Amino acid sequence: MKTLKSLLSGVYEGEVPDIEIADICTDSRQVKNGDLFICLSGGNFDGHDYSLEAEMLGAAAIVCEHAVESGLFQAIVSDTRKAYSLICGNFFDNPARDMKFAAVVGTNGKTSTASVLRCILERAGHVTGQIGTTGVKMPDKVYDTGMTTPDPYELNRYLKKMRKAGVDTVICEVTAHAIFWKKTYGIKADYAIFTNVSKDHLDFFGDMETYAGVKRGYFSPDNVKVAVVNSDDENGRAIISAARTAVFSYGINQPADVFAIDIRHSDRGLEFVINLFDDVFGIAVPLYGRHNVYNVLAAATLAKLMGVDGAVIKEALENADEIEGRFNIFYYNGAKIIVDFAHTPDGLDNLLQAAAEITDGKIVTVFGCGGNRDRTKRAEMGTVAGMRSDEVVITSDNPRYEQPMDIISDILPGVKRCGAEYIIIQNRKEAIAYAISRAGRGDTVVIAGKGGEKYTEVKGKKIAYSDENSVKAFIEGGRID
Repeated sequence: MKTLKSLLSGVYEGEVPDIEIADICTDSRQVKNGDLFICLSGGNFDGHDYSLEAEMLGAAAIVCEHAVESGLFQAIVSDTRKAYSLICGNFFDNPARDMKFAAVVGTNGKTSTASVLRCILERAGHVTGQIGTTGVKMPDKVYDTGMTTPDPYELNRYLKKMRKAGVDTVICEVTAHAIFWKKTYGIKADYAIFTNVSKDHLDFFGDMETYAGVKRGYFSPDNVKVAVVNSDDENGRAIISAARTAVFSYGINQPADVFAIDIRHSDRGLEFVINLFDDVFGIAVPLYGRHNVYNVLAAATLAKLMGVDGAVIKEALENADEIEGRFNIFYYNGAKIIVDFAHTPDGLDNLLQAAAEITDGKIVTVFGCGGNRDRTKRAEMGTVAGMRSDEVVITSDNPRYEQPMDIISDILPGVKRCGAEYIIIQNRKEAIAYAISRAGRGDTVVIAGKGGEKYTEVKGKKIAYSDENSVKAFIEGGRID
């Protein structure tokens, strides 16, 4: 139990009654006796309309942006989204304050950058926690959250678990949606990495400038103490030029504090020379593609700023494990099979260029697009696949509440525009089996879009499914049941 006064510390300046609060709730249907009900608005709902229902179910007090129909104490604030985040921090004793918090922001590369950074910091002796697309990773346990950046209640709950487990550094992927909805409000990042901005989520943000502006806006003194920014990205350069906080840059083409030269690709991964604040050394990393050079540079820059020695960074990078769902390679009859999460036009382009670097024969690409998400990128991804592949297998990928064939129809014009050879196989398992069966020695099958996901989402239900398991089943038995 917490007192209402303690929960509203830093949130509400008026007089607060002596009330004990059992829990926090934002869904009136889930309210229990003694809960603090917070009225959130957004999308198709407004929590202010359900305050009376919350009272009837046992709420003890309400946080709102204007007076509501209720006899309960009402703390009226200017922004309940900000208030919710601060209250959740107070409820869980503000665990982020006791650990270093490193945020990773950008369209592509967040999970890879966070994973590489975690590898380096653990090699240097840090106890780390990681929050992102692949779940919440603690020293001895992994939780599946279902979203990249958890909502404030869950985020602070996991942070408290991490603090209890002895974590000293948290690496957290912060999405544009999380920034927009103020999920991390009140948690000031000790360090924040900016990777890039490319087309995604325009179904929500409307246009690229709005979407990019949300990401850029995170890099303010209110949110970030030290920024690590990609100088090769135009939005990165905008962050650097407008910086009102300490900022350090990394890149390949533009001037930067940390940069790479002499980049080479092989079946073993990447080799390049890194200039890390004038500490210059060669590294060989078991990661693939030019995009991963940026991810490594970002992680190495932040680690160096945290005091990790260059020799430790080199050792960690050269012994890094593969990243779940990111360019994971399997082999079958002399062909390579790559499973990757790429689900944006830019991400797919990077992936297929990286695949081409290690392919002697043809490239067969299997991909689809998620339902109820940005439709404008579907044809663009079709164009990328058609331009970069010898054959394209268009299939289903998390259709959600859309019909899979409607999504495929949106992809198809992009593929046709290139005159590429293609086939439509709606069933994803069958599409993967077909593609692998078509590949010969020296060829590469690229399976894009889901990466390490363990489900497919159909009409509100998450059904167990894994691209990796489908590939392994074919390799072991020549078919996928």
